Amino acid sequence: MFNTALLFFACILAGFALLKLTASGVALLGAGLVSFFEVVAVLVIIIFVFALLYLGFKTLFSKSWR
Repeated sequence: MFNTALLFFACILAGFALLKLTASGVALLGAGLVSFFEVVAVLVIIIFVFALLYLGFKTLFSKSWR
């Protein structure tokens, strides 16, 4: 379970990195792709934050963290 949480956290960081790339890489990507990558980055962040919250609540309520 800990490895899964680390993987999800890494995915969240990758989403933030993708969001930062779209903010600074307008000249490299072009205007059309920037909005697409921003949407993908925000979706990745939201999905994996909720996945981490799910794992945390599941662990908390199953009392396997003791």
